[in-house]
Amino acid sequence: MKKIIILALAAIITLGANAQKASKGEQTVTIQTNGVCQKCADKFKENVPYFKGVKSYEYDMKTAKLTINYDSKKTSPDQLRQQISKLGYNADDVKADAAARAKLPACCRAEKSSGGCGGCAGHGSGHGCGNHGNGQGCGNHGNSQGCGNHGNSAKSTSSK
Repeated sequence: MKKIIILALAAIITLGANAQKASKGEQTVTIQTNGVCQKCADKFKENVPYFKGVKSYEYDMKTAKLTINYDSKKTSPDQLRQQISKLGYNADDVKADAAARAKLPACCRAEKSSGGCGGCAGHGSGHGCGNHGNGQGCGNHGNSQGCGNHGNSAKSTSSK
């Protein structure tokens, strides 16, 4: 009998916490970007947590998708897409701001290819670009050094 009461109490507390979250207007949106490398991930890390209303975000470098938890009373998915565009990246159907895109490093302006990151394909030396960090290969460099741009994700939480 005690176990049933404890389980019921735990369920009530959990439901109450979820209801409180919903009443605060917390929402999640996933936005497709055209980020290709670690420098892109770093740009998101330096900016997305500071967008108005953002609670936390996760960037999946492999798919170039940003998943953003935000306060719907302070921002909207469309406003978030506009802010990502101002960083120089496409955000779903919102095209990147051309002036901001032109200021990005060359590797960030490259198109993602099916065989690898796309941001390092121009290196003929086979040594990779050194911008990615974990040493996993993408197949674009002709040896095991590669660019290391696959399977990483950047996460951040903000206290806004």
